[in-house]
Amino acid sequence: MWKWEMFAQSKELLVTSLKFPEDVVMGEMMLSFAGRRALLVENYRAIVLYTDELIKLQGKTCRLCVSGSRLSIQYYTKEEMKITGQIKSVQFE
Repeated sequence: MWKWEMFAQSKELLVTSLKFPEDVVMGEMMLSFAGRRALLVENYRAIVLYTDELIKLQGKTCRLCVSGSRLSIQYYTKEEMKITGQIKSVQFE
């Protein structure tokens, strides 16, 4: 575990010093909300679970859980997706 922490810190320092976009290099998901009715998710890896009350997405480093009612995936591409409905909560696992 110690080696992994050192690698992660070195990678973050390199990204910062070279002024690369952190979200892309570090593999982080980017979330953009339009109130409680829409969520744009960028840089996800896979859809793990999809119901009208819960959508789980796998990212590079974590899992994103969107809960609510009447949830639907309006569209998705390899890089992004738009979730619509009544969003009640967003959690990282």
